[in-house]
Amino acid sequence: MIYTITTNPSLDYTVETDLIPNQINRTRSEAIYPGGKGINVALSLQRLGQQTRALGFAAGRIGQTIRDLLDDLDCPHTLLELSGGGQSRINVKIKGEFETAVNGQGPALGDADTDRLLALLEDVRPEDAVVLSGWTQSVPLYISVLRRMMEKGCTTVLDCSGEALWQCLCCRPFLIKPNLTELGALFGVEDLEYHEGVELARRLQFEGARNVLVSMGGDGAFLLTEDQTLYFANACIGLPCNTVGAGDSLVAGFLTGLGQSDDFAQALRIGVAAGSATAFSEWLGTKEQTMRLMEQVHVEKTVLPV
Repeated sequence: MIYTITTNPSLDYTVETDLIPNQINRTRSEAIYPGGKGINVALSLQRLGQQTRALGFAAGRIGQTIRDLLDDLDCPHTLLELSGGGQSRINVKIKGEFETAVNGQGPALGDADTDRLLALLEDVRPEDAVVLSGWTQSVPLYISVLRRMMEKGCTTVLDCSGEALWQCLCCRPFLIKPNLTELGALFGVEDLEYHEGVELARRLQFEGARNVLVSMGGDGAFLLTEDQTLYFANACIGLPCNTVGAGDSLVAGFLTGLGQSDDFAQALRIGVAAGSATAFSEWLGTKEQTMRLMEQVHVEKTVLPV
């Protein structure tokens, strides 16, 4: 079982329009999806045929709508009602000449909410995986979950950025997944190149990360494992039309491949194909798209000096 945790899920309202300032704009198309990085990972895992459950919080009528949409999509979930009330956030994604997003803030978490979430993880087994992803309002919650999962000996995946990532590295997550821009921002470096990214990934390992998976958009992705083996995968060829969820699908594909073969190269190959399937789709990619795109992905392996 792969559990995902989304502390601040959203209702994503996606519209296609040519946005003109100071005018009333009409949409050419619109759609509503359940959102949040952990929820995207769970939905992608489900589409890839994996057993998963989305955990987290929701609030008010918007929160209930998120639950209803997950039910419609047959995605197992337990989204706890926040003790402090309020409404879950709405994110607006605008697609036109440029892709723009306006993300809501969402309600705050309380200490009691953390305890209730931890209770949901009591039955996690060593062979399970727990994915924490997205911007978090409560770094102590992430640290509490990671420490508890360390005690259980299960696989932990952390996909967050900035100060939250720095503070969680002490928990030695099995896998972290920054993109190249986020990786550079951690060290104050702009316009990061691939080889520079590898060196910074090694520095994150010194801080506590075990395996570092870095997405590079149209340049592919690389994985640096804790035994200092470097895997590089090329990007797929296609027309990108969606950036939302591509990194989450990469995580889902990677975990799918790792569960099937315990082979890092194959896991990276499936991950890149799954991320590309989403990037080339209006929403999350399908298993069929992922399998087709896998034919384009080639993985190079290099053993680095320790």
